[in-house]
Amino acid sequence: MTLILWTQTGEVSRHLFILLRRVVFDIMYAMAMSDAQTEDKRRGGLAHRNADPNGCIVRSPRARKPKGFERAIRRQRISGDMRKRVLQAAVCLLASLMILGGCGDGQAQEEYRLDESNKLVIYTSHKEEIYGPIVREFEERTGIWVEVVTGGTNDLLERIAQEDGSHSGDVMFGGGVDSLNAYRDYFEPYISSQSAQLDDAYASVDGVYTVFSRLPIVIVYNKKLVISAGTPRSWRDLTNSHWQGSIAFADPDRSGSSYTALLTMIQILSEDMPEEEVLEAFVSNLDGDILSGSGEVLQEVTAGKKLIGITLEETVLKEMDQNADVAMIYPREGTAAVPDGSALIKNAPHRENAELFIEFTVSEDVQRILEDRLYRRSVRKGAEDEKIREVFYDLDYSEKRREEILAEWKELTRQ
Repeated sequence: MTLILWTQTGEVSRHLFILLRRVVFDIMYAMAMSDAQTEDKRRGGLAHRNADPNGCIVRSPRARKPKGFERAIRRQRISGDMRKRVLQAAVCLLASLMILGGCGDGQAQEEYRLDESNKLVIYTSHKEEIYGPIVREFEERTGIWVEVVTGGTNDLLERIAQEDGSHSGDVMFGGGVDSLNAYRDYFEPYISSQSAQLDDAYASVDGVYTVFSRLPIVIVYNKKLVISAGTPRSWRDLTNSHWQGSIAFADPDRSGSSYTALLTMIQILSEDMPEEEVLEAFVSNLDGDILSGSGEVLQEVTAGKKLIGITLEETVLKEMDQNADVAMIYPREGTAAVPDGSALIKNAPHRENAELFIEFTVSEDVQRILEDRLYRRSVRKGAEDEKIREVFYDLDYSEKRREEILAEWKELTRQ
C-alpha cells in the first residue's frame, strides 16, 4: 500500500497523520461508548447470574467496566451538539492536511511514500470491534502503518496457502489454533518472549502460532421461544430429534468455530456413540439448513428463525448486554475453550514488524482490554474469569481427522 500525502514543504509526517486519524477514531469511539453507557443506565443493566439446578450455567452479565487500557477508550461524556462539532472539526482538519499541497506551487509539491520498513499487512478474521482498538494503539505506540485485510478464517488461510509466501501478508491475526495448526506449512516459527506468562494448555511447542484469547463454545437460545427448563443441557441433547429444524449452525468447512464445536461434540459423544452415528443424528437435526458463516447463528436465534444455536461465548455475551431475550448454556459434559491466535506468515515482507505485533497482542495491556471490554478470556496466566467445566480439545486429533471428517460432513449434507 502506498500512502501519498501532498504538502508544500513535506513537513507533515506519517506520524502526524496517524495521530490525526486516531483523533477522529477516538472521538467516534468515545461517542459510541458514551451512548452505550447511557443506554446501560437506562436499562438498569443485566446483572444477574443464575446457577441452573442441573449444573449448567445460565449467565446474564452486566457490561464490564474498563480498568484503564489505552487512551482510545475515553471516560468523558460529550454532549450531543458538542460531540458533533468536535467530530466535524477533526474530520475537516484531517481532510485539509491531505489536500493542503493542492493550494501551493506545483514545483513545491512533493510526494511522500511510506517506507517499507514502517509497514505491516495483517490478515484477520476478527471483526473491526476487536482488531480496531488494538491496531490503532499499536500504530500510535510504534509509528508503524498497518494495512488490514479481513475475511473468514478458512478463506484467509486458503489465500495464504495459494500465495505460499509470495506477495502475501505478514501476520494472520485470528482463527482457532487448530485451524492455524492445520496450515502450519505456510507459517514460520515464532516463540513469543512472553511465552512463560501465557497459558500453555494449547501452546505451540514449535512456535507455529501464538495464542490470543480463549473462546468457549456455548449453546445459545431465545428466551421468548424456549423456557429455561426446556433448553438442551448437553451435547447429547443436540442429537435428539426433538430439536430437528430448530438448531442454527454454520458450515464447519467455512467456519473455524463451527469445526471446533463439531469436533468437541464428536470427542465427547463418541465415548458412547459411534462417530458416524453422532454426525448422522446431528446433521439430521439441522434439517438441511446450514448457515454460511458463524455470524449468522446469533442472528437466526435472535430473529426467532431458530430456537437454539451453537456459537462462541463472546458472541452471546455481547448480545446479552443489549438483548434480554437471549441466554446461553455451557453443556453439562463440559465444553472446549480453544484459543484463537496469531501466526507469522512465511516469507513475511515485514517480519520484524509482524513479530512486534504478535508480542503486542499478548501484552498485559491488550489482554486486559479483552477481559474488560471485548467479552473474551485472557490467555495470560492468573487471569480472573468465571470458571467453567472445560474439556481438553485434542489438536493432533483435530488436524489428522480434519479432511476425513469434513468429507463425511459434505457427504451427509448433500443427501
